[in-house]
Amino acid sequence: MSLHSSLPFAAITATLLSTSSFGALIAGDVAIVGFQASGVTTDSVSFVTFVDLAPGTVLYFTDNGWTGSAFRGVLATDGDGNENLMRFTAVNTIVAGTIIGSKTSSADYAWALSGLVGAGSSAYAQLSLSSTGEQVTILESTNSSNPIFSGFTALYNFDNTSAYETATSSTTGSLAPGLVQGTSAVLLTSAANSALFNLNTLTSGTQAEWLAAIGNAANWTTGTGTADAGSGFINVVPAPGALALLACAGMVGSRRRRGAR
Repeated sequence: MSLHSSLPFAAITATLLSTSSFGALIAGDVAIVGFQASGVTTDSVSFVTFVDLAPGTVLYFTDNGWTGSAFRGVLATDGDGNENLMRFTAVNTIVAGTIIGSKTSSADYAWALSGLVGAGSSAYAQLSLSSTGEQVTILESTNSSNPIFSGFTALYNFDNTSAYETATSSTTGSLAPGLVQGTSAVLLTSAANSALFNLNTLTSGTQAEWLAAIGNAANWTTGTGTADAGSGFINVVPAPGALALLACAGMVGSRRRRGAR
């Protein structure tokens, strides 16, 4: 059976318009857009996804800095390292453009902020963030029992210390493998209680356009506010290449319909 006869036009259209991950994520598929230290109750971060997250997708967030070879303090027997680790799980599909805060709750997802990471005494907990210098990394991992020790893929990094350096303390850290400043990492020039990306920087944009905007420190507002990093939505549109493929699919569908008459 040929591919053209087995894949209907409607299916081609749906596939091209979707930005579904439904598989392993890569750097820049998610990004941090909010940071709150010294919050009202606990510290928080918020992130946006640029792809649809399938039910069962698990993300890990840590404020352990990267030493150049590992996350500081993370060992085979210490899953949360010198600082903290929290886990996010999509219960239902999370559509591209959704912004989620670590202190928000929904039937569509769940945060693990307690309970053992794996064997041993390490436990999940809300990140304990510093207003004088901090870094947060989002990861995916195939190692569910010790997720940031091995088997992980770094997806995005937030750093407000104005420079990357080897992690030797809770306020230092470099970029984990695969991350690039400006596209899968943002480096702010000053530490503060609050750092929020200006969601009005773009009215809509492709994944690459949004990542470039988020990766530009000039598009962030920092200050002494204590409001929690919250949730919301941005408009993520397909890249021009996807639209071109959609147009081609439309031509194929049109010809097939004429040929069937």
